[in-house]
Amino acid sequence: DATSMAPAATARAWLASALLVCSLASAGARTQRDIAKKTAQMTEEDWRRVEEEWETPEEKEEYEFKPPKARGLDVEKLQREKDPKKRQRMVEDSQKTTGPTMIFATVDYPGCCEDKTGTEEIAKRWNALLGSKGMDAQAYVVDNATILFSTNHGLFADEIVEFALEQPECVATDWNSKRTPGPAETPEWKAKDEVRKAAKAKADAEAKAAKEAAEKAAKRAKRRRRRKKREAKQKDEV
Repeated sequence: DATSMAPAATARAWLASALLVCSLASAGARTQRDIAKKTAQMTEEDWRRVEEEWETPEEKEEYEFKPPKARGLDVEKLQREKDPKKRQRMVEDSQKTTGPTMIFATVDYPGCCEDKTGTEEIAKRWNALLGSKGMDAQAYVVDNATILFSTNHGLFADEIVEFALEQPECVATDWNSKRTPGPAETPEWKAKDEVRKAAKAKADAEAKAAKEAAEKAAKRAKRRRRRKKREAKQKDEV
């Protein structure tokens, strides 16, 4: 479990410190002042070496990070399952990748979303929360109202989606061709979204009409040039 990694790392650091005190004491550091002086002079590499020297093979295997294994689709179990939603979930789970994956989250908040400033603050806060939970994911701002979660271990995607949906600014998540609404998908947001969609549709239609008009004008100008060229050629022949 990704969330259990942080406590384990803390326990390892505490154990390394305790073992170091014992090592320094046996090496001639007779007083607490001697021990404090020697530990203050130690580098990160020194701490890592002490930890590795005292770590047993069993402890190393226990604390070593192991990405979860991919789960295949059990066809027989799928056939026995009567609940359509559970069958769909089984298929989705079988399609999860052990490699990198991306999850999108739409956000909304007071003042959203004239620029990226507020969304960048949210992404920064979410990154801090992800780190405190020991989750292998990073949040990036894609546009004014969209945050992208990137992880190197796709089998943790469910946990990342669950995390995003717990955040009050999350409107919805999009992952694996599935959209899941969040707490910020309120009637007010839906009304604003309809207005935005209508404005975008209008702008797209106007841009398309302008492009078609420009193309027609270019074709007419090309035909006029050809006609003038033919007329000039006919006069030369006469």
